[in-house]
Amino acid sequence: MRTILFILLLSVSLSAALPFTLENLKNLRIYFINKSDFINKQQEAELKEAIAKKLTAAGIVLNATDSSTFMIKIESVHIDTTYVVNVGIAVGEEIITKRKDAVQTLAFTYHANDFIDTKEPYIETLESVHYLVDDFIDLYNEDKE
Repeated sequence: MRTILFILLLSVSLSAALPFTLENLKNLRIYFINKSDFINKQQEAELKEAIAKKLTAAGIVLNATDSSTFMIKIESVHIDTTYVVNVGIAVGEEIITKRKDAVQTLAFTYHANDFIDTKEPYIETLESVHYLVDDFIDLYNEDKE
């Protein structure tokens, strides 16, 4: 019985770990994709600026030469009085594969998303973006140590 409990606890703790590492990540360039009808260009710019401030405060340099891409993507579908929103953030980096013939390609080295069903899409989306960025910064700080 103890063995089963130990294996169960071990598997739960292993599944909680993210498969991403942000070690040696120093530079980012923010790329914003807005496929929603409730965020206008001004709100998009304000959100991008708020994210830039958070990343800079965490010690990440923005827009340096050869920066990795920090992508924020917002997609939504309006159904009756409800919005279904998918918010995602990702880091895209140019990598060289370890295949027989090494290939230089773009790969997502970090990805997280949040799926929302809401009647207040703008407010909920802002909360979601900030939540995802805060999680990213937490992982960045853990991997930096």
